[in-house]
Amino acid sequence: MSRYVCPFAELGAGDRESVGGKCASLGEMVNAGLPVPDGFAVTVEAFEDFRDASDLRTELQTLVQSMQEARPQQLQQAHEQAVELILHRPLPEEMERQISEAYTTLVQNTAQRRGLSEADAVKIPVAVRSSATDEDGDAASFAGQQETFLWVSGADAVLEKIRECWASLYTPQAISYRASMDATEGALASRISVAVQLMADADVAGVTFTVSPTTGDRSVIAINASYGLGQSVVSGEVTPDEYWISKIGPTIKESRIADKAQEYVPNSDGTGIELRDVDAERRSQACLSDDEVIQLAEIAVAVEKHYGTPQDIEWALERNADGTNNVMLLQSRPETNWKKRKDEQATRKKEPNATTGLISYVSSASKGA
Repeated sequence: MSRYVCPFAELGAGDRESVGGKCASLGEMVNAGLPVPDGFAVTVEAFEDFRDASDLRTELQTLVQSMQEARPQQLQQAHEQAVELILHRPLPEEMERQISEAYTTLVQNTAQRRGLSEADAVKIPVAVRSSATDEDGDAASFAGQQETFLWVSGADAVLEKIRECWASLYTPQAISYRASMDATEGALASRISVAVQLMADADVAGVTFTVSPTTGDRSVIAINASYGLGQSVVSGEVTPDEYWISKIGPTIKESRIADKAQEYVPNSDGTGIELRDVDAERRSQACLSDDEVIQLAEIAVAVEKHYGTPQDIEWALERNADGTNNVMLLQSRPETNWKKRKDEQATRKKEPNATTGLISYVSSASKGA
């Protein structure tokens, strides 16, 4: 691992403190032979050194600690000030060089593998994803605002989005949360890494739980899936298809096919994504075949077996012209909150809902993605 970047292939679960929970998990899955889009981590050390080299550490700390009992308007002003500082202070030259070289190596190696020219390499899109060290801790609900940027192309754009991931530590909610912490606690809660990862051009994407998030039943797998990129599922913007699978077999026990009105797809200009309407013919059809559901369940069982504990897993599925597909895992983390969610569900059980409510667990579990 260099000071500022590290390929996923050189990471594992034990590297959480240096690259955050998401990057450590991606590295762990790569080394377990699970299907993960290639990429690298921009280390926690990068943001730490950026804050020191640009004289930002004390300035940001003072800004946050001055917001105890602040009103919403003051928190918003503090947020805007922090973002302005992070986006416009210069990056250390060595840091910028290491990140740019890692990105160039990633897309050039990918272009060579796909038979593309070097000129086309810069058009290969990547995702730039926040990876906080406290992603699953008590601050997670506040860390949920940490950003993910999809379909990013070019070294300059990647560097810009990395800064925006860092700046997302300073949302009004996050500032309010950290304002009451002492300096040591605040420093620990503001450690962040960033993942730069090849984009999955998903035809279908979703989330898999290897335990029932409603009952804690470990004999079943629950899958939420919808068309396009996974943002529509994890954000709760669509009602996804819902599948329940027995781990014995595995076999499909139940499926609920929803009216999936919208999907996220790449922008036509090749940068960023857009939300569009799903055409009428597809929206009420099952977005996964039975074989694909079983394939996802088998992968989920393998992931759970590797970690030894129930997981919630984000994934994307690309369909090839020859009828085959590629399933890619975008994140996996322990599913530990089902009991709390069960209590929450009990208070809502009298409310009418078109689904069994799995989608609400998906959105909750996916904060911070």
